[in-house]
Amino acid sequence: MRFSLMLTSLAIMLSSSAVNAASTVVPTTTSFAHLAQGRWQGEETVIVKKGDTLSSIGGRYATTPNEIATLNAIKPNKSLRIGQTLKVNYVHLIPSDLPDGITINIPQRLLFLQKAGVNAGIYAVSLGRPSWKTPTGTWKIANKKENKTWIVPKSIQQEMAREGKVVKTHVAPGPNNPLGRFWLGLSLSGYGIHGTLAPASIYRFQTHGCIRLHPDAIAELFTQVETGMIGSNNYWPILLEIQPNGTIMIEVHPDIYSRRVNGKLALQQLTDAQQVTAKIDWTLAESALKAASGVPVDVSLRAVTAPIKPL
Repeated sequence: MRFSLMLTSLAIMLSSSAVNAASTVVPTTTSFAHLAQGRWQGEETVIVKKGDTLSSIGGRYATTPNEIATLNAIKPNKSLRIGQTLKVNYVHLIPSDLPDGITINIPQRLLFLQKAGVNAGIYAVSLGRPSWKTPTGTWKIANKKENKTWIVPKSIQQEMAREGKVVKTHVAPGPNNPLGRFWLGLSLSGYGIHGTLAPASIYRFQTHGCIRLHPDAIAELFTQVETGMIGSNNYWPILLEIQPNGTIMIEVHPDIYSRRVNGKLALQQLTDAQQVTAKIDWTLAESALKAASGVPVDVSLRAVTAPIKPL
């Protein structure tokens, strides 16, 4: 079964109403806030297998251990039992106007695959730690390799030495290779999209700048892309969805790379361009900007109806 279908059939909520709403709005060039079109969401029942943790399950479904713990009324640090059943919910906004190819939204920790104008897959990823950032910009897939030998960069060799580890220059294919089985080399020198030996690292910022996917996810993505495909790494911590019924949602993620994002200004520039600034409850919006919870929040301004006075 395709990995994207396993995620509740990858419930990509690109409803016709959402598409129609997006067609009426003005394109935006705002850097840190981006228009959204529809949602990727789903509900799963997961049976715990050997080696599973709340972190590894959360990473697989682009949610957090705390969210899973809250949903299942358990403690976040509680050990899981093999065979235990857990409920997992996830929901994220999908950036609009995605070009064919791969689009990665770094703060959102999601990879979007677009083919012939249609979304062909959404995957949770692990990205560069704040001290070793994944670069933004446009790139191409330069090569595809299966069972690639990892040639350890000098910078990582130096890190190994500083941490008192055995310094390795090469790691052969196999169970100890941190690249996993599949590698997509990027035209950004030294960077690639690959699998991992540490599924619990997915949906986190833990890499040396490369883009990690769950082993099942990279196996699926590998078959869907070709050398020369265009991709881009973007930095959109704020997403804005304008629904046909007037509901306005925002999804806010932390400014993980300390890009000095002025969230309110970035959001207002986008809402001004879409002519919906006056339709937002800015108290709710500022609260959502501050919380940066990573889930969609309704910030619509609701009309206050005056109470009916008795005769």
